[in-house]
Amino acid sequence: MAQDQTPSDRDEIENEDFRYVLKALLAAYKPVLEEDAKRAGAPDSLRKEAAGKPPSCDDELALAGRIFDKFLTEEVAIRSLPADARKQLAAANWQWCLAHIRCCIIFGWLVCRGPRTFRAYIYYLYRYWICVRQVLGTPVSTPLTNEERQDFHTLVEGFAGAYKPYLTDQLASVEFPAGLPDEILAGKIDCLEGGDETAAIFERFLNIDTAPALLGAAAFDTHSKEPFFWFCRCWCLCAIRFGCCLARARTVLDLLYCLLFYIRCLRNCFQPLTCQVIKPTGCTEEHEIPVANILRGVEIIGTAAGAFCGHYEVRWRHDSFGPFHSTGIKYPGGGPQGTCGVVNGTLAYLATTPNVPPGPVEIQLCVFSTQGGAPTCCNGHFELQRNLVYIRGIEGIDVQEPPGMFDANAPLVDGSSTVRSFGTALRIYGSALVGGCLGNNIKRYTLSFHPGFVNNPMLPGFVQFWQVDYNTPLQLDAGSNDRFEEVLSAVWREFHFPFNACSPIWDYLQDAYWSTQVPVAHPVVPSEPPCPPPALWNSVPLPLINCQSGRYTLRLMTEDTAAGIKYDTQHVWFDNKEMPHSHAHISQIAGVDPCANIDLADFGKPVGFDCGQPWPARLLGVAFDELIEEGNFAPPSNNFGGYSLWIKKDGAPDPGVPVPIPGPGVPPWGPPFVGTSRVGDPGSRCANASPPPGIIPPASDGILAILDMRRLDHDCNPSEPDLTLKRGECCGYVLTLLVWDTSICPSLSGDRHQRIHTFPICICNHASRKD
Repeated sequence: MAQDQTPSDRDEIENEDFRYVLKALLAAYKPVLEEDAKRAGAPDSLRKEAAGKPPSCDDELALAGRIFDKFLTEEVAIRSLPADARKQLAAANWQWCLAHIRCCIIFGWLVCRGPRTFRAYIYYLYRYWICVRQVLGTPVSTPLTNEERQDFHTLVEGFAGAYKPYLTDQLASVEFPAGLPDEILAGKIDCLEGGDETAAIFERFLNIDTAPALLGAAAFDTHSKEPFFWFCRCWCLCAIRFGCCLARARTVLDLLYCLLFYIRCLRNCFQPLTCQVIKPTGCTEEHEIPVANILRGVEIIGTAAGAFCGHYEVRWRHDSFGPFHSTGIKYPGGGPQGTCGVVNGTLAYLATTPNVPPGPVEIQLCVFSTQGGAPTCCNGHFELQRNLVYIRGIEGIDVQEPPGMFDANAPLVDGSSTVRSFGTALRIYGSALVGGCLGNNIKRYTLSFHPGFVNNPMLPGFVQFWQVDYNTPLQLDAGSNDRFEEVLSAVWREFHFPFNACSPIWDYLQDAYWSTQVPVAHPVVPSEPPCPPPALWNSVPLPLINCQSGRYTLRLMTEDTAAGIKYDTQHVWFDNKEMPHSHAHISQIAGVDPCANIDLADFGKPVGFDCGQPWPARLLGVAFDELIEEGNFAPPSNNFGGYSLWIKKDGAPDPGVPVPIPGPGVPPWGPPFVGTSRVGDPGSRCANASPPPGIIPPASDGILAILDMRRLDHDCNPSEPDLTLKRGECCGYVLTLLVWDTSICPSLSGDRHQRIHTFPICICNHASRKD
């Protein structure tokens, strides 16, 4: 905490007002320190006290009250402020703010006394809210009213949003710690690490959206109209930081430095309108900003403060030319403009993609006074480095939102949130765009796969199956500027022909398909002459194990001309277990083999040829699809799609009329026409299944459906003459079985694994009501 003093430090410490406030602070701490010193000299009494009084939250709150009730008097508050500020206070209504500041100091002191979870933060937020309402003369009720309960919910949600960026940064440091040793060795990380990040949580939290819930609607309506209002916010933020610093102080000297930083913070709050853009500067890479729901952007940090600061606005323009824009600017709290009182904190977030081109960017910050007049404006400059490296989806199936495409664990789902699997030849969609800073353009991108679901892109075992190089100026320009999203499985085609629709005069990125299978599976893609069909890349397929199926992790990696590497990973289920004939077939109808003869009389006679009752005939066979992972019956490993049946009389159009499943149904024999469960067993599995299937049951048939044979009798079903037989007629019939799974396979008929099987049979109608 303590640091070497500068001449400025010594001047401030010797200031009469500082000495007065320091004396008050030490006087507030002195009884507590003396009591602890006394305990240290009497261990027997200490043990008795500990045995009879376990730690409690009430004790902690009482201790805070003992210290800060004594410290924060009106005189101390006034002498903590700059001299110019005191004159302005004389004409302002600020007593309500002073009472509020005590709550702010205690809040900061409580949350920083030790490592806290987010849940603990919320407990102290609750105590802070109670304190603020109490000092403003509108204490919360017991139990809470509906309005008060809603206010507290608003505060919790607001704090969660303010806390999330901190948590995201910590998680990123844990998951990618490779650079931390160098930062430690370079002196960039020391014992003061983390203070600004903690302060930023409270700065994001205290905004125009949470203020009404914190103060109460009536108090906010009254005080927000006062010119002093937003200074009070800045004062509160300084007080929270002050309390936090005091909680972490290890010596009395640390208390002095906490006070010094607090007074400096207040000076920044009460100075004339202050405007400064601190970051970004230099080459700045865009990144995801979850707290603002920004796919790719930059955080703008600076100062917008002053005693009568009303609000601030942030704008940008590309390459310092043309007018400034507000498109893509998002303020903390989500308001239409910035809330004053930001000191070296987050001013706004700029959604750079797709709003801002890469390269030089100018930021303008303007601070407006509640007293009117021209705003105070300042500018900052940086170079935007494009960073759009992600896999969005495969064949029109995108990553689930949330958690979003930057989370490798996010599955690929369809519109009904069903996780899908893929097979054969595929197009992978996403973005591989980097560049913008001078000498830092894209060089190439590659795609690789790794068996299993993994999250570390640096893990050994990734197998590269795709590479696209950027070799010409037009390709480089397209790679860093023109294309936000493309088919990653693509190839550069350099055309040197006269211009036409199929051979543009610039280098062209043409769709191609990655074949996951051996042998190569060719995509079925329509082509409009004279354009050639999309090329099939001669790439590395999946390994043969488990019939080239299972869980895999795809990795997209970009390399730029400055040797910068970017990664994105995506978990994918692949299914190349096609359906052989044994997985979809009809064995018998009512015990009769294909191409044999059956008679409707055999089905009508048991019920006296009564057309009011079904004439059932069991249709036996197999409708089966293997699991992607044997033993795993959860989707998408279990991606059995279903099966359907049709029957037609010889000469009728294919495939005929649908058969109700499971049947037999009643006239007019409507749906359902899809069976959703496997039927029978083929008695075989993928030869190199992993994990192995265990004991495979023998091949066996099941009941696909129960046909209602009266449907084929003209007397019972006169409404379908093209299907029925009159008495004495015989004719050939064909039953058709279609079995499919839900894997997306563009190179296959129907874009999926499916099998069609036909079953011919000769049927006669010798049914007689006289029999």
